[in-house]
Amino acid sequence: MAKSSQAKKSNRFTGIKIKSLLLPIAIVIVVLALGLLKDQFVVASVNREQINRIELIRALEKKEGKNALEGIINERLIIQEAKKKKIIVSDNEINDEISKIEKSIKDQGQNLDDLLALQGLTKQQLKEEVKTQLLLRKLVGKVEVSDKEIDDFIEQNKASLPQDAKPEDLRSQAKAQLEQDKINQKIQSLVENLRKKAKIEYFLGF
Repeated sequence: MAKSSQAKKSNRFTGIKIKSLLLPIAIVIVVLALGLLKDQFVVASVNREQINRIELIRALEKKEGKNALEGIINERLIIQEAKKKKIIVSDNEINDEISKIEKSIKDQGQNLDDLLALQGLTKQQLKEEVKTQLLLRKLVGKVEVSDKEIDDFIEQNKASLPQDAKPEDLRSQAKAQLEQDKINQKIQSLVENLRKKAKIEYFLGF
């Protein structure tokens, strides 16, 4: 009986001893982790007074938070609607669209990767943006532009159009612009209707 009691005490002592050894080790690990993550927590300093990432995020939320949130909500509604209508966008379609964007940028003497870096975007984020745009195009469908609309557009904007441009080039540019305007109108109408039908709850005030 005495031996059993002594063994229990010994085990209890050993447990306490192990815990007492683990505590400083845990503290050291936390300190090291904080040191390694310092650059991620501290974004700047003013006269040695640090500005942390949380402060930056809060400031960004106040300044652009609402617009960013509304953009995410709209994107989520578009993806949900496409899924409901079984509309999909393949990787090939996304890559083809990015190739067009890349060629257009290259023709202007610029580089896609450089432009993405300037805007703080990655190639993956660009792919997500392109995917959403392609889903939107499929949701709103094609638009038609009449010859009269093209003629009216050229007449109304002739002062700002290049005087030495070929008539066929002017008509092609006018048609592209009118098509994009109509697509944008249909997209705006679609998003407004989706928002009216959706149950959107906000849990963060700005």
